[in-house]
Amino acid sequence: MSTSLDLQLITVGTADGVAIVTLGRPEKYNALNSAMIDQLHRVLDDIAENSSIRAIVLTGSGKAFAAGADIAQYEQATAAEFADFTTRCNTLCSRIAAVGKPVIAAVNGIALGGGFELALACDFIVAADTASLGLPEISLGLLPGWGGTQRLTAHLGASRAKALIMTAGRLTAAEARDAGIVLEVHPAGKELERAREIAADIAGRAPLAIAAIKRAVDYADGAVAGNTGPGFTLEQSLLRELFATDDGKEGILAFVEKRAPRFTGR
Repeated sequence: MSTSLDLQLITVGTADGVAIVTLGRPEKYNALNSAMIDQLHRVLDDIAENSSIRAIVLTGSGKAFAAGADIAQYEQATAAEFADFTTRCNTLCSRIAAVGKPVIAAVNGIALGGGFELALACDFIVAADTASLGLPEISLGLLPGWGGTQRLTAHLGASRAKALIMTAGRLTAAEARDAGIVLEVHPAGKELERAREIAADIAGRAPLAIAAIKRAVDYADGAVAGNTGPGFTLEQSLLRELFATDDGKEGILAFVEKRAPRFTGR
């Protein structure tokens, strides 16, 4: 890895052709703020140009993979700032999906909202048996806007995706595995070791063929790859509209104030 990267919220370790990228806000359950998103973009830039890195493992520090977006940041944001942030987050997930190297999410705890969307953008997920995954944005009067409505539907189908998102439901690691979202489930503390093993196996294989396989499979299931389809565009537009509503502002404020929201339908 480049020594010029200025990272405070992300750590990167490399060995045997594998980069272990760790989200580093454990005191905030790795909630994703602007600085963390920017640093993840820089890490991806560096990895994409580094031919010695052939596979990536993305994980979280402490007790969480990622609790989602930092909602306190939403509460202070203007509509333009919110649009800019969610665009960068959506683009990050798209880059993870499209980078020509396999990306494995090692989900060590909760993966909610944007954290789950980040994991869904990876090629596959290895989870701890204590992991919990879901898209609870409805609780804020919003919807998932980093590709979550599209990628989760690709896995679950429309009915199950709607039910999970509309009820702010959560999946256990075993439920997510049975639904085809999670590849493997392991005892807590072993998921990162297993993800690293898989990544090292892939890193030892022909890199051009691996990149071609990823592209070919994603082409067959376009909702999982990239964010250029009309569904992704609509998702972003709807999220921005919801942020501007009274309910969107109330949901965010209630979260910050740690109280139940009072939605009015406006």
